[in-house]
Amino acid sequence: MRIEEFHKLLRRRPFEPFSIYMSDGSAYPVTHPDQIIVTPRAAHVGLNIDAEGVTAQDVVICGLIHVTRLGPLNGVKRRRRPSKPK
Repeated sequence: MRIEEFHKLLRRRPFEPFSIYMSDGSAYPVTHPDQIIVTPRAAHVGLNIDAEGVTAQDVVICGLIHVTRLGPLNGVKRRRRPSKPK
């Protein structure tokens, strides 16, 4: 997976939660852009966020070489509203 694919999703406004799917079949949810740090070789994802939505209890490091795809969280993509004519 290319780092640019992560940046594209993380910069989207409004932010749309997504899942990171790995080659071993595991998947990790990203519900907020501050939950993930992407480096050239890995995505560091905070897991088990506390009730205040501030502190991650665990971190998983996803090697970008093992990321098979990025997709909408739970397979549900939000529908975009049509733009208003100017």
